[in-house]
Amino acid sequence: MSRFSRSTVLGGLLVMSIVAPVAAQEPIDAPDGFTDVRARFEVMTRAQWEAAGYLANPPACIASPAGGMGIHAVNPTLAQAQFGSAAAVDPANPPVLLLDGSQTRVIGLEWETSEAAGAFTIFGQAAPLLPGHPGIPDPHYMLHAYFRPNGQVLFAEFDPQVTCPAMPNTAVETPDRGGTDLTMLALTLAGLAGLMVTTNVVRRRIG
Repeated sequence: MSRFSRSTVLGGLLVMSIVAPVAAQEPIDAPDGFTDVRARFEVMTRAQWEAAGYLANPPACIASPAGGMGIHAVNPTLAQAQFGSAAAVDPANPPVLLLDGSQTRVIGLEWETSEAAGAFTIFGQAAPLLPGHPGIPDPHYMLHAYFRPNGQVLFAEFDPQVTCPAMPNTAVETPDRGGTDLTMLALTLAGLAGLMVTTNVVRRRIG
């Protein structure tokens, strides 16, 4: 099975809790080109982003003491192409949309590549190399952009203004590796990695 092939998923909202210190970052004025990308995605309804190929199945919300990442909606085609090549990272077509708890509003965007694919820089921001985690065990580059009022944007792993909604039948994982360990991507790339979620149990199989 391809790392980014679709899988069978059972269960409700999946919440992962990350226990790691993350340096605080501040919003900045939108860099060149970002405003146009934001304008395209921020107004999308659920029907529109689903029609564009983005999936939030199951809805995975990632939390940490530094904030949250929101619920991830992933485009498998874009994720497959961009994860394998830094040169293929497309600022105008992020492989992941970050959603609010109701999944009705796009609150940010995400891009990533494997370590082997190489680092990338978009909108003047160099994607940090983050540690591996279950599902994607190798280090990988990942850049998050969270929308802010007045045309500003927060480039950070977590948004302190984002919280995960409390839901029953959720799985919570609290890895302790030290450092900034973002252990969410195998679950946030729901439908892409070999993933099975049952009530309060997370089982993965990457083929």
